[in-house]
Amino acid sequence: MSYKITKKEKNNYEVEITISAEEWEKAVEATYQADKNRFSVQGFRKGKAPRKVIEKNYGEMVFFDGAFDRAFSEEYGKFLDENKDFEPIVQPDVKIDKFGKEGLVVTASVAGVPEVKLGAYTGLTVKKDCKKTTKKEVEDELKMVADRSARFVDASDSEAKMGDFATIDFVGMVDGEIFEGGSATNYRLELGSKSFIDTFEEQIVGMKVGDNKDVNVTFPENYQAEELKGKPAVFKVTLEKIERKELPEINDAFASNVSEFETLEEYKKDIEKRMNIKKEQEAERKLENDLIGKIVDASEVEVPEILVERQLDMFIKDLETRLSYQGLKLDEYLGYLGTDVEKLRKDKREQAKQSCKTRLVLEELIKKENLYVTDEELNAKLQEMADLYKKDLEEYKKSIDNNTVAYFENDILMKKLLDFLKANNTIA
Repeated sequence: MSYKITKKEKNNYEVEITISAEEWEKAVEATYQADKNRFSVQGFRKGKAPRKVIEKNYGEMVFFDGAFDRAFSEEYGKFLDENKDFEPIVQPDVKIDKFGKEGLVVTASVAGVPEVKLGAYTGLTVKKDCKKTTKKEVEDELKMVADRSARFVDASDSEAKMGDFATIDFVGMVDGEIFEGGSATNYRLELGSKSFIDTFEEQIVGMKVGDNKDVNVTFPENYQAEELKGKPAVFKVTLEKIERKELPEINDAFASNVSEFETLEEYKKDIEKRMNIKKEQEAERKLENDLIGKIVDASEVEVPEILVERQLDMFIKDLETRLSYQGLKLDEYLGYLGTDVEKLRKDKREQAKQSCKTRLVLEELIKKENLYVTDEELNAKLQEMADLYKKDLEEYKKSIDNNTVAYFENDILMKKLLDFLKANNTIA
């Protein structure tokens, strides 16, 4: 292996790594040995087919990805070992410049750790604002619990009103034509929930079961479906059923049904206690964020663009994952908001940059104060998690990967840092 380092602007570097033909062959062979059991080739037992036969049946590049990951990781690791003063801040962006019988030439674009000039991080004053729970907040919580405990009674002998749950059939038309997605049967709609566009729900009010009505609405200009934006529409609606919430009386019997307490007074005291604990936790988190914010604002650091881009990548990926749990696709969601991925990245860029700056400052603080995680501290955390999952410690250790361990280590370090900062600054 040979390599060449080229310094770009700021803390960005390009590392050109040459992987010889012999090194590449070793990587391909190692990948074949590791993966051969995955391939089925007629005339050979699984895992017994020669490499050349697999390559003939599945293509010459069948082992390329695995071999490349193996070869690059090994050579890049050697480069880092030989250049201890070179400290990359993220995994490199890699491109293949040359690939042939002579081997590979790979360029890795990496961002080195930038210089962080810490501002004052001790002797500061921050305010902790923790308010006690009011009687109204307790009463509001009771009403929410009562609402969740409500039963639905048939009210089909009366007219529909706001707050009712109306079961309807409807067919939507634009310009006299039925449009896709505009029809449904036995649709349960809470009147007043603003689930439907324009004045749709208001126009159901006053209807009786069995009534038919033309509901006239206009799609908003920012509606997700391009062909419906700003268009007037007519929905032919039939009211099939009306249900009404029946709230329980808030008394001792109610408290006994929804909690472990026999009386309403006991239940109220418990609600107040839990709400106070929550407020204390929220106030503590805000205090920590305010303190860190002061320190970050007073510090100077040139955040590498590649770090910002990676942060944006993570944000987009996380958003996509969360949307998938709701049965939504990212493009559909962004279309509904009238935006796209490119604009979203632009809008979130400053937030991502600030997040990166915060991380860099915190890492520098940890380094400056020589904070570290002891084996005892890590084992205590792992024991805590093992107990949570009702596993033996050694069994739990085998079930987690290095990333999980790194996460726990970072969690311990951050707690240590926050404890240090709160001990060395004034909490008003």
